[in-house]
Order: sequence, then structure tokens, then C-alpha cells
Amino acid sequence: MTPFQKYLSYIHKIVVEKVTSKFSAELEVAIQEGKYVLNSVNANYSFASLHRVFQQALNKIKISDKKISSVLVLGCGAGSIPSIIYKELGLDCKMDAIEIDEKVIALGNKYFGLDQYPNLNIIVDDAMNFANITTNKYDLILVDLFKGINVPDQFLTQHFFEKLKSMLNPAGEILLNFVAYNYETKQQVATIQNKLNNVFLKEIKTYQLEGINRVFHVQI
Repeated sequence: MTPFQKYLSYIHKIVVEKVTSKFSAELEVAIQEGKYVLNSVNANYSFASLHRVFQQALNKIKISDKKISSVLVLGCGAGSIPSIIYKELGLDCKMDAIEIDEKVIALGNKYFGLDQYPNLNIIVDDAMNFANITTNKYDLILVDLFKGINVPDQFLTQHFFEKLKSMLNPAGEILLNFVAYNYETKQQVATIQNKLNNVFLKEIKTYQLEGINRVFHVQI
């Protein structure tokens, strides 16, 4: 990024690369407000609104005050969550980050320094497949699984929530991101809360962030 591009990006978005993959119709790396961001056709994948959502959510659960040694990220994208955990919060923890799209990982390495974190283990896999086969346990699970602006139905089922529970250490926590952008998805919020309640038998907190995002917080 040149100084001129950085300056100009506060006036309008500068697109620097576009790619397609079998998982995304189009991925776009752009410079906006002085920084690189990764967008799909209708949603931010990394380092814009999505980044702010997890900054705020992690602040709400006071993650810096807790002893977190193991983190699982389901939906790594280009690396917003690792950037927050390692660079912004300075946490010293092991992290497994699951991302189905190798092209997203490549863009993360090229533009966002995703390959700079020694404690980050990136696994190219479908999140459901990983959840079904892993025996690993984590202190914190962060779920950001979207196709465009929607969370695929398989990641809103009781089966998936039970898999999340099986991967948690005692006293572990989960943050699950969802976008309620229309009548139908707003109605889904209560349904998701009920399913989480049924699986975890705990009160589920829901944070409304960046207007349309709902982040569900489960604490064992």
C-alpha cells in the first residue's frame, strides 16, 4: 500500500485484487480508510465490520482478564480474529483456525500477515467435518461461519451446538456470530437462543453489535 493509496482510500475504496473460488462467487481485497479489507459480494469477511464485531464481543466478555490457553476459530477468513487475539490483545495462547477456502487463506497471507503468528495452526477443512472428528478441547471457541451474509443452516442446529459443547473445556466460553438483517433472520434469533439453552442448560447472553450482528455468548 502506497501513501497515496492510503490517503485516497479515505475518499473512496481502492480495489487491489479480485479472485473467485468454488466457495465464493467473488472475493475482493480493497483498501478502505487506510487499511486492507476482504469482502465478498455482499459482506465483509475480514478487517472491517466483522473485525469490529469481534473486538467488541471479546471486550464484553473481558477476555483480557481471563486465563485463555487454547482457542478454536471456526471460520478464520483472512485473519481478523487472530489479529485481535495476538496483535491487539497480546494473548499468549494456542489457536486452531478452521477455514474451508484455501484462496481466502492465501489472501490472508498476502495482505494481512496471517502467516506471522507462531502459535496459530490453520486447518483447511469444513467446520462441520472438523467438529465431527476432533477430540481437541478449548477454553474459547469463536464461531464466524457465513456464506455471504447468511449462516448456513447446518451451523444453527442442535447437533452442531452439541459438537461445540463437546469441544469446550470446563469453564470454557463460546462466541457465535449471526447477522439479523431482515424479518426472517430477526425471528431466528430467539430460535437460536432456545436451541443453545437446550444444549448448554445455561442462560445465553446475546449482544447486538454493529447494528445487525447478534453475537451469542455461552459460558459453561
